Amino acid sequence: MKIDLSQIDAEPLSINEVLVVAPEQVDTNQVVAPISVRLEGEVRPLGEGYAVSGRWVAEGPLTCSRCLEPVLWEVEERFSVEYRLPSTAPLDAELGLGKEDLDVVFLDGTELDLEELAAEQIVLALPIKIVCDQDCAGLCPRCGANRNREGACRCQPEIDPRWAALADLGGSEQSS
Repeated sequence: MKIDLSQIDAEPLSINEVLVVAPEQVDTNQVVAPISVRLEGEVRPLGEGYAVSGRWVAEGPLTCSRCLEPVLWEVEERFSVEYRLPSTAPLDAELGLGKEDLDVVFLDGTELDLEELAAEQIVLALPIKIVCDQDCAGLCPRCGANRNREGACRCQPEIDPRWAALADLGGSEQSS
């Protein structure tokens, strides 16, 4: 859904939308299916731009970084973003951003795409690594079986070649 910002007067515009964000819009390595997002807040004029603030609630499946099984991810956070029109964008590409510019987004036109806003908030909130359980055993590096499932992996444990010489010491008995 898009909002035409040129239609907003001095009064704030309320937002209450449910959106679906596709994995391609965020992170296809972690997100396995569309994420449902409820976006609530308001858009209000602010100097040479618009302030958008509120809260968002999202729910969707992510991939466990150890065993690759789906994990339900739920998040609820607040957001605040300042949007500025293209006419206020710096002209010189060499200009650096100041601390006050870090929460500023320069629009391409006069429309605010709520789906892009939701996708950006999801990207910022995604965990670096998500696991289905803190004790997740992950996948077997040799056969690829999920080691959380009993009997899925029948591989014999590998002996680290650095310790192989010590294995011979344990089985020999010394005679006196």
